Amino acid sequence: MSKTSTLLDLVCAHRAQMKVVLAVLIACGLMLGLAALVVSPGDEAWPILVIDAVLVGGGFAGFAGMYRYCTKRAMDE
Repeated sequence: MSKTSTLLDLVCAHRAQMKVVLAVLIACGLMLGLAALVVSPGDEAWPILVIDAVLVGGGFAGFAGMYRYCTKRAMDE
């Protein structure tokens, strides 16, 4: 068994916990949207808002991709 296959087995074993992480990231995205209504591009908090948006968006994309891959992999087996 290759190292990649072993790593994917370990990640897919935690598919149930990925739902919780996705829910937390969605909540963070909603709060980020509310903060975006208050902060304008000239404010001191703008760079923090942008960094937070990149982190939340990247985390959501990564976990959603892993969850989809693991679900598809479980259906194929």
